[in-house]
Amino acid sequence: DFEPFKDGEFEESELGLIPKEWRVGTLDELINETLGGDWGKDVPQGNYSEKVVCIRGADIPEIAKGRKGNPATRYILKKNLEKKKLSGNEIIIEISGGSPTQSTGRTILITKELINSFKEPIICTNFCRTIRLKEDIYSSFVYSLLQYLYNEKIFFLYENGTTGIKNLDITTLFGQYQIVIPSKEVLAEYHSMYSEFLRYVYKSGFECNKLSEIRDTLLPKLMSGEIRVPVEEVV
Repeated sequence: DFEPFKDGEFEESELGLIPKEWRVGTLDELINETLGGDWGKDVPQGNYSEKVVCIRGADIPEIAKGRKGNPATRYILKKNLEKKKLSGNEIIIEISGGSPTQSTGRTILITKELINSFKEPIICTNFCRTIRLKEDIYSSFVYSLLQYLYNEKIFFLYENGTTGIKNLDITTLFGQYQIVIPSKEVLAEYHSMYSEFLRYVYKSGFECNKLSEIRDTLLPKLMSGEIRVPVEEVV
């Protein structure tokens, strides 16, 4: 659907008419590398001394709304922390798990605001992968596209393993699934707009977290009588 560009020039491609200066390609053309995650240890042991927040596939839906959820605290090797620590404009994609009605492939776009909301560095579990893009401006487009493919159940076509845990074949998905890639100017404009939208989503989520913490702190004290609110002061 190229409705925002319907008044511009179009040209033929193997996927039909597309806006001029756009092209048909694959996700691989926008991705620099994908890195495996880590799970480490639940307590410090030997060289497993670096404390991290580890995001799992089950944590993704809540964190994508700006809520902290309940990601695991783990301890990993220093060399792994340096290599696997998440930075802004990177994407986590779940590659193992799913169910007959829910495919693998849940994703989250990491931002600086999200990183700063945790006290420890963030990594993903080894059931996920970190996607690092060739340029930051690609991140919003790739993230939106992956969400679309997940919601349209396209990822079911790229899963292997008929029993037990299913795995998402990201090598084939990223290397063979054809997409329409906008011009760099459009990608940059979209990234600017989408980043602002995502910043608002995360900010709202962080505020909800803070209000929940205040509620959970005050409510037991109010119920126990440790804190009393004079009736005449209640509005």
